[in-house]
Amino acid sequence: MTKGIGNMRKSIIVFACFSLLLLSACSRSDNRNNEPSASASEKQTPSNLNLTGFPITTEKITLDLMGEKAPIHGPWDQMYFFQEMEKKTNIHFEFDTPARESYKERKNLAFASGEYPDLFFGGQLDTADEINYGQQGILIPLEDLIEEYAPNLKKFLEENPDVKRSITTTDGHIYALPNVNTVPRDLVMKPWINGEWLANLNISTLPATTDDLLELLRAFRDGDPNQNGEKDEIPLSAPSMTNLRKPLLAAFGLLSNSIEVKDDKIVFSPIESNYQQYLKYMNVLFNEKLLDSELFSQTTQQFTAKGKSDRIGVFVHAAPHLVLDISDPADNAKHPALPVLTSEVNSEKVYPLNSSITRGTFAITKKNKYPEATMRWVDYFYSPEGSNFAMVGDSWQWKDADQTQWEFVYEGDNKEEYRGKIVPDPGLPLPLVRDNDFLSKEYNLSGAYLNKVTEEQFLPYAQTAFPLVYFTEEEQDRLNVLNADITTYVEQMEAKFIFGQTPISEWDNYVATIQKMGVDDMISIYQAAYDRWKSE
Repeated sequence: MTKGIGNMRKSIIVFACFSLLLLSACSRSDNRNNEPSASASEKQTPSNLNLTGFPITTEKITLDLMGEKAPIHGPWDQMYFFQEMEKKTNIHFEFDTPARESYKERKNLAFASGEYPDLFFGGQLDTADEINYGQQGILIPLEDLIEEYAPNLKKFLEENPDVKRSITTTDGHIYALPNVNTVPRDLVMKPWINGEWLANLNISTLPATTDDLLELLRAFRDGDPNQNGEKDEIPLSAPSMTNLRKPLLAAFGLLSNSIEVKDDKIVFSPIESNYQQYLKYMNVLFNEKLLDSELFSQTTQQFTAKGKSDRIGVFVHAAPHLVLDISDPADNAKHPALPVLTSEVNSEKVYPLNSSITRGTFAITKKNKYPEATMRWVDYFYSPEGSNFAMVGDSWQWKDADQTQWEFVYEGDNKEEYRGKIVPDPGLPLPLVRDNDFLSKEYNLSGAYLNKVTEEQFLPYAQTAFPLVYFTEEEQDRLNVLNADITTYVEQMEAKFIFGQTPISEWDNYVATIQKMGVDDMISIYQAAYDRWKSE
């Protein structure tokens, strides 16, 4: 397996399963989609564009922007961030910001119908979007615009060639810009234990194996750890199955519920024998009422409400204070991380490592009449000043004359909720560099604790499932079909196995079905892409 810890240039992403995005690509009625896209060299610099400084344009322009609205966000058109950027740049946005639960569907519909925006910001474009809609000319190539109008990003890519390599498709173009994250606590999604519940039950030893976790969850179920006299405890939960799956699959030696690399060979984890053991374990959790019965259906808000009302014992999230009722950031340290677990079928500690690079956070479409100004606008966020503004706005100040520590200044009891009202950074990767040099200077006991836990307990075992690669157009077209069918089936059967709707005795039939769907073709495509990546 490929290993990488803490080094931005060496970090690579856990490659996500692709969604089928081209169901109607061959039958679009928007004739504009058949027009060739104009490159930066074919367009004249607009007369109202300032090449340096602010404002970016001498006269106000308006652009249509689409992005994903995270649950913690306030309305984007009311955010201080966008209001101040409009004053600074003379660029006004009309927003289309679907909620997270519906964003992907709305994004796909926008592409399929031809009603896509001028730009995506926080756009969550996946690799299939970049390749297919880039090849079709809907997303315009950005490398010439970067060269001419993005000095901050140009310098960053020159200093970090691996990042440039990671966002350049096989046709040599850059269709979308990345978020680059160098903050340790963001590199793994961690499981936590309700420390007050441990104290109330006088439990001092943390689990080391899946059997140990089973015993802890039973104690939480039966011992009234929230001390309200009711059987309302939920021993194990998460905002979604995607979050919970990570630490539990790792206990069984797997880094993904899709493709991963083992000894330079690609395997499809959901048909591996260890995945079968994972399903058996999850079924035990469900049958014994240790697992949140609403795990596959609840919203983030519903999950958080359970945590704030002291009903959850073990959970997976970025930090305890985002789930539990914690007012003092220092109290995060009262809630320990669940250690990296092993199991009867896996004695080696492993844990999935997030990439420091998130692709697809920003793109410009061919409808955009002002690509040069748009590129100048986004380039600001690749500067230290612009990146900091996108993360915290102007709501911070230095605590000392030597500028060794700064603090966030906010109203109300919850810093993140306030931040989500003024900037779109919380809960959403934006096109910028999250600089740990700046963020580590925050007077933030929560952040310091989270970094310490990450560096000491998780990064020593962190591994990537699959490197950050691109596929050829032909490979991507085939993967679009294969992933749509196989991913949907795997996720449906995961739930059925866990809930006992399908007995684990049907495992062989399940594997045979996936093989009939073409999983061997999928493995071959990933193997070819991995071999190209490794040879480079």
